[in-house]
Order: sequence, then C-alpha cells, then structure tokens
Amino acid sequence: MGKKTQGASVVSERRQTMFLGLGVEGTASLIQSCFNQKPLEKMLRKHMGLSVPREKKAPADCVEQAIIRNAAGAICIPSTAFKKAMLTASMQIKGLKKTMLRSSLFVEGGSVPITYSKMVPRMDMVRTAGMRRVPDVRFRPAFEDWKARLIISFPDMMPAESVVDLLNRAGNVGVGEWRPEKDGTFGTFAVCRNITDAKEINEVRKLCRPTVKPLVIPEWAMSAELDDTLLRRIAGGQDAEETEDQE
Repeated sequence: MGKKTQGASVVSERRQTMFLGLGVEGTASLIQSCFNQKPLEKMLRKHMGLSVPREKKAPADCVEQAIIRNAAGAICIPSTAFKKAMLTASMQIKGLKKTMLRSSLFVEGGSVPITYSKMVPRMDMVRTAGMRRVPDVRFRPAFEDWKARLIISFPDMMPAESVVDLLNRAGNVGVGEWRPEKDGTFGTFAVCRNITDAKEINEVRKLCRPTVKPLVIPEWAMSAELDDTLLRRIAGGQDAEETEDQE
C-alpha cells in the first residue's frame, strides 16, 4: 500500500480595506445633463409605434429636467463618475493596473452631493448622433464654484498618497458634460482637503448613501410587448432626438 500523506491546509490572506475622506473643488463649471423620466417615456412611445405629441419646450423646464438629483432630492454627481475618472487617470501612472482598481477602488455611496455658488442656465448648439447629425439646441445647467466631499475605499497595498494623487489626476479627466475626456473644458476639479474628523466622515457617508434618482417603468408600459431589437435600441440610446455630439 502506498504511504499516506497529510493534506496541506490552504491559507488565505485577507487584505484590509482602507478609506479616505477627501474634499474636491471645481476648477471649471460643471455642466449636467440628466436622462430623466420624460424623455424615456417619449422614447418608449416612439419605439412602440404610439403617437408622440410634439411639445413646446420651455428653457426653464429643460434646465430643471437636466439637473441630476439623488433619491433624497440633493443635486449630485453619480459616484461612478468619479470612479470612472480615476480609472481613466490610472492609465497615466506606471504600475497601476486599471483591472485591479476596478474591483478594489470604490467611491462610497450611490451619489456625491455638491454645493455651488450659483447655477447658470446654458443654451448650447449640438448635433444629434447618427447618420443625419441634425443640429439642435440643448438647455442645461452649469454650476459654478462647485465643491463635493467623497469617501474613497481602497486596498491596504495602495498608499494613501497614491489615492490622493490619482483623484487629482482624475480632476483633469473631469466629470459631467463636455469634460476634457470628451474634448471639452468643463467639469475639472482638484483635491482641496483631507477629511479626518470622524463626525464629518459619518456625515459625508450619510449624505452620499442615497442613489441617483432612478428611472421607473411607466404604468402604461408594464404590459407592453418588448422584443429584443427594441430593448437593444433603448439600452443603446439609439434615438436621434436623445443623443448628441458637441458642435
């Protein structure tokens, strides 16, 4: 008979998750454009072959509808927008792997509320995406002197200084509409302070907890029959009236 051998035990090293509270301030105005409930229902009706009455647009209403708010009603930036900016910025730093950061670096909460000095309504000329590229006008809000506080969690193998540097670099990528990543000059920011007070950390966590106000299925569409082609069009935003490029 063969000699019995004792099986080796598997040891799994559990890494700790660290976090930093950081404040950022805008170095350029933040332009927002929210894909809200009203255009979604218009798109659904159009794709289903239902009549879509053409409504007159009031600039004030368009600006209000373009503001991104969370479930608590606060004007905010999606947490994912900051993470995406950091992932893009990580490609500039040798030794940082975007794939690793994607699963280990997080901006806590579902939204990042902002403060600002004033909101300026904008009227911008754009061209709709697609073959036709029809010129159109968009009314959107621009927030000046905006600031935000966020909590970033990261693996303990990553120095805190590197996280701060990465967020600073992400400021050059930008958030919101017409940011540098999208050939614009808006939505840039810089880290302005560390948040170390435990009470303020808890306050920021509480404010960032609500998610961005979600889209809901309209009652009239609940029993509608949606085929795969239609769903792909909706998910891809393939509607010339709702997608756009900057002039």
